[in-house]
This record gives sequence, structure tokens and C-alpha cells, in this order.
Amino acid sequence: MNKYDFSTLNDKEFEQISKDLLNAKFDLKLQSFRVGKDKGVDLRYSTEKNNNSIVVQAKHYSKSTYSNLKSVIKNKEFEKVENLKPDRYILVTSMDLSATQKDELKSLLNPYVKTSNDIIGQQELNDYLFEFQLIEKKYYKLWLSSTAIITEILNNAIESRTRYFLKRLKDKIKYYVVTDKLDLAYKILKEEKILLITGQPGIGKTSLAEMILFDRAKNNFKIHKVENISEAEDVISDDDNIKQIFYFDDFLGANYAEIINSHKTETQLTSFVDRIRNSPNKYLILTTRTVVLSLASDKYEKINHSSLNERQFELKLSDYDKYEKALILYNHFFHKNVDERFYNVILEKKFYWDIIKHDNYTPRIIEFITDEYKIQNFSISEYKQFVINNLSNPKEIWRFSYNNQISYLERCLLMTLFSFGNYVTERRLTKAFEQRLQYEIIEHNQIIDGNQFNKSVKLLLNGFISSTLYTSTDRNRRSYNFINPSLADFLIGQISESFSDRKAIIKNVIYLDQLNRFNPKKSIIPLDKELQSVIRDLITNDKFIIDRKVAIAEKKENNFNSKILSILSTYCTEVNIDNVYLKHLKLIDYIESWDYFVFSEVLGSLLKIKDCPQSETYIKKNFIKIVDKLMSRADSDYESEQIINLFEKYEQDYDSFSKSEDGQDSIIHMIENIIETMEYELSDQIKDEVTDFSKVEGIYDEIFGTREQLIEDLFPDLKHKLILEVELDKNHWEGIIEENQVRESMRDYESWEENEFNKESSNNNEYSETDRIDDLFN
Repeated sequence: MNKYDFSTLNDKEFEQISKDLLNAKFDLKLQSFRVGKDKGVDLRYSTEKNNNSIVVQAKHYSKSTYSNLKSVIKNKEFEKVENLKPDRYILVTSMDLSATQKDELKSLLNPYVKTSNDIIGQQELNDYLFEFQLIEKKYYKLWLSSTAIITEILNNAIESRTRYFLKRLKDKIKYYVVTDKLDLAYKILKEEKILLITGQPGIGKTSLAEMILFDRAKNNFKIHKVENISEAEDVISDDDNIKQIFYFDDFLGANYAEIINSHKTETQLTSFVDRIRNSPNKYLILTTRTVVLSLASDKYEKINHSSLNERQFELKLSDYDKYEKALILYNHFFHKNVDERFYNVILEKKFYWDIIKHDNYTPRIIEFITDEYKIQNFSISEYKQFVINNLSNPKEIWRFSYNNQISYLERCLLMTLFSFGNYVTERRLTKAFEQRLQYEIIEHNQIIDGNQFNKSVKLLLNGFISSTLYTSTDRNRRSYNFINPSLADFLIGQISESFSDRKAIIKNVIYLDQLNRFNPKKSIIPLDKELQSVIRDLITNDKFIIDRKVAIAEKKENNFNSKILSILSTYCTEVNIDNVYLKHLKLIDYIESWDYFVFSEVLGSLLKIKDCPQSETYIKKNFIKIVDKLMSRADSDYESEQIINLFEKYEQDYDSFSKSEDGQDSIIHMIENIIETMEYELSDQIKDEVTDFSKVEGIYDEIFGTREQLIEDLFPDLKHKLILEVELDKNHWEGIIEENQVRESMRDYESWEENEFNKESSNNNEYSETDRIDDLFN
């Protein structure tokens, strides 16, 4: 019979196993409740006469003392019991109690505890588990707290290194959350003899493998944790009756240099896999980053054509559902005994939801942010910021894999992908990477494979990047992105710290949008003076030829040239841009209509440039043409203010301009545009919701006020001569209001129906994932 101390279960799991055992032992149908619904009730059995006929309280005190339990019963629980008035009260605890202690607790809970048999401690729970072994089997993590089982497991580890490994896991495994991936892993291992667990760094590959190893050790398997194939070959037995399981964590990754340089290793690996598959009672578990397996399969013909590449034994770990993420977080706080003040941090305003829903969530980050040695000296505010920082920029997750498990050229491809921001089409990524490869040949004497892009993509797929295939017949139907936002966050830090990486990226951009990552307004990545010169020279030498051709073909040269002006004035503030800025300013077409993009880029660049005498002379000479075009496109009072600032910057007389006939026409047209745009935008904001006329009058009061202010600012001496009408169409708005009122009444009815449905669902004891998570942390 196994002896359990229940230390591997958290308090919620202990409550559930108590319910299952009591139901089985006493043939009850105990009910469990959402946290806080009935104070003092974990479980209960109801009758017609008394809803609280039997009340059960489960106290998981495996890490506490009897005096603490006694104090809680005396000072807190008894008052709750009196309010409930049960016919029978049962106290269940994970603590091992003596007969005297049971009698004392019975006395404290008199008259509700009828007999000391209703004070159920660790020994009674173990007796029930022996009696009901199906329940024992259900709680997979339970047997990890059995001293006898742990001893047996350690005895089954022949090598001292494996014994140490398993001993260390005894304390680690309790944080594990059992998911459906565990059953699937067992199925694959049983059928295929080999289990390959792949996934991104920190997702839980090793933890899953360790759970399976413990289970196999419990079933008399000899455990062999090996560092390379040679070690496994040395200890595999020819005796088919000896049960052995070999565990190779981070295979292909831990000995990366050996793998890529030794054909002997390649042969050993494939032959050992074949031997395992053809030997009774022999099994193999491997874990690796997906990218490393792709490397091995791609590089070596034997691996590519061996059973190792059939991949039916591969289990890909990707993501967890929200409740599983919550449970991992909760387990770490519960079992690590994290300081209560830090636990309160994640409870405050349900901060745990921010953690659970974060795009960068991985079990490894949870382990990191609950590490006592990392957080023990933090204040409450520092701890919360620590959590946020590690989720926002989890460098520790990616650094090793990036530096050690992919080649230099794969890192170059990641840098190229990074320069595009989010999704990028295969065509554009291919061309940009080809440019980078030519640079690597010249600058670093890199030897490039003729099919380097496809090879690198294959290695990076699923481990670092993902691809999306569109059903469109367009040739750019495939696009690429990072597999997780945390990788982009890591690269921001990596590139910020490395001038050579920044230089290599910028010297090889061929699309203007590749520079967006370096925008000084939006990025923390330094843009050194030397790199500003590189950007200027790329533009001077017309290196963005692909974008230029597209722009000409689509008659969007203004878009291209205005973007160039913006880049020069924003990115190249410490270097001389006068000649190249003037070149592209002269290419702007003032006859063609401007979209908002062109208007904004031109206006912004004109305001920002400095120390550009040739360009400034050209602007002054053509000032009226430029400002007329800008005024024809401006549609906000802020933009009108910026345009007027141009007069002062380029030493132009605004008063004379505003009094001239042409100038007045331009200004009046600009005001009309602004008011028309303002009327459209404000009306659009309220049109679907407005149900009374006062809101309509409110926005028109705002429009009238803006109109008067613009006239005052732009025509200080002539405002009395201008009449710019803005009409409020009452009939139009009355029709909209009537429609919205009908819609609102229907919405009220739908809301009532929804509330009634929710009440019914509540009565039917439906329990949403959100409720389960909130209750977990309650």
C-alpha cells in the first residue's frame, strides 16, 4: 500500500479528491460550489429537510502544523458551522492526526461532528485510496508524493546522474498541469516506441517528458538519462525482458557542434532509433526545439530518409487554454509558498488575467517570475513591474536558442524578417534576404547555398517563424511572421545592443518600410550617425529601385518621393541631406491630386528639415505653389496651424498672403475642408447611437465654435467680411433619432432575453472558463 502526504496537490485538487473519496466511501452525492458562494462549505449533501444536511470542509494542511489547524477551527470555522447548522459535519485534512488530536477537534466542533470518525486525516485518506484504486489512478500527480514510489523510482535509475536527475524532479513535478497532451504522449509512445516532443523554447517540452519518465519508472522501467547516442548504445540491453526507457533532452541541441560536424553521429542516431523500434520493452523519449530537428533533417540524407523523419511519433507543444495557463500560475504560487504580498499583487484588479492572456505567456516565464531568489527583495510595485517586464521582453526564453541552435545565416534571415515588422510576403522576404546574402558573401566571406532561402525557412519554421498560405491565385500568396511576439521583443534588445547587427540590416534594406523598425519616433533601437549616413547614401544611390518601379507603374511616384522626404527629415537629423532632399522635393508633382499620406509626409518634412540651404532656397522660391497645395488638402485645425508655421520658418509674409485674392481663396477652401471633415467625423461618431436632439445640437455647437476660431486665427483683419455657413439639417437628424430609438427598444428587449437566459444557465449550474479561473485565485 502506498503512503501519500498529498504534497503534490494544490488546495483545489485536494478538495476534489476529498469529494471523490467521500462519495465512494459513504455512497454520497456531495456537491461542490464556486468559491465564496456558501461560506464555510467546500462540499455538502442536501436533503428535503436541510440543504446543509452534510457539510464537508477540506483543509489542505500538509505544510502546516496541528496548532495552526486547531486555531483555525476554533477561531474561524466553528462560527461558520453554527450558522449553517448541518446535521453532520465532516472535516478532511491532509495532515496526519493522532487519536488525541481527532478527539480534540471533535470537541471543538461539537455537536456537529457526531464521531471522531468524521475527522478524516492523512491515514484515512490513504486507506480510502487503497480501497478505491480507480480514484488513485485518476490523480496522476498523487503518487509522486509517495515515499515508497520515489524510492522505487530512484532505485530504477542505474546511473548516478539519472538518480540525481530524478531526485531533483521530485520537487519540480508538482508544478506540472496535466493536460490532454499527456494522454496523447502515452499513446504515441506505446504505439511508436519513440516520442519526440517539439515546440518553442519554454513551452513545457521537458516537463511533459519528465512526467512520463516518472510514470514509467513507477512501472519498473529502468531510466537512462543520456547526453549523447554513444551513452545510450553502451547501456541498452540485449535482454528483451529488461524494460528500459532512454531520455535525451534537447537532443541535437545540447551537442549542436557535434551534430553538424560529425557524420558518425548522424549514423549512430538513425541506427539507434531503428534498434529501439525493433526491440521489445525499449523506448526512447527525445525533446528538441522544432528548428533543430529541421536542421538535422535538412542537412543529413540519412536522417531525412530514416524513420526519424517520418514524424508520426512527434508531439508538437504549442499553447495551453486559459484555464491551464491559470492553473500553472496558481500551482507555482501555491507550491513555492511565494510571499503572500506578491500573491496579492496578482489578485489586485485580477492582474492574473493580464498574465494569462499575454501573448508571451509560457510556463518558463511563470517559473521565472515566481522564483524566490529573484523576487525576495522586491517591493510590491517592483514585483509587478518585474512581471510586466518579463512578459514584455522575455529575453531569457530566446537567447540560448538564438545564439546556439541556429546558424549565422538563419539569424540573418530572422533579422531580415524583423526589419519588415509584421507579416511579409514570400516574394518580398526572398528578395530582401538575397540582398543580405550578397552582403554576407562580400563582407564576411560566407559560403551561400544556391537554395539558401528555402533551407533557412525550413529550419526556422514552427520553431522561430510561421507561414500562412492564402487561397488567392496571386503569386505572393504565402507570408511569414514570427511564431511568437516575444521573439520580436528579444530581437529588439539584441539589435539595440549590437551596432554590427543594426548596420547589417540597414545596409541591406531594399524596401522603404524595412526602415520603420528604426523610426526614432517609435523605436528604442539606436540610430547612430554612421547609420544615418548609410540611409542617406542608399537614397542618394537609388537603392530602393523595386519600390520606385512599382510607384511609377502605379502612378504613385508622389507616395514614394514624399516617403523619401519624410525618412530623410526624420531618420537623418545628424547628417547633411540637402542635395538628396532637394532632388526628391523637385520630383513632387503639384498637379496630381495628393492623398493624405503624401500631404502628411511633405508637410512634416518641410517643418523638420534644417541646415539645408539649397532646399530652403527652392522652397522659398516655390512657396506659394507648395502652400496652396497643402491648404487644398488640409482638413483639421491642427494641420492649418502647422501650415501657417511654414510662413514663419521660411520667412514668408502671411498677412500679405491672407489679404491677396488667391490667398483668401486658398484659406477659405482650407476652412471649408476642415469644417466639412469635422462635421462628417462628429456626425459619424454619434449617428448609430444618438436618441435625443441635444447630442446633435452639442456637436454642432462644437463645429460652430471651431469655425469662428479658424476665421479669427486665419483672417484677423477680415473676419467680418466672411460668411461660412454650416447648416443643421433637422429633418435628417430626426429620422436618424427615430430609427435609433426603435433599435434601442429592441436592444433593451434582447438584453432582457439575455439576462433571462443567464439566470437559467446559472440555475443549471453552468460554469464558464472565466468563472473557473476567477474561483481558482479567489
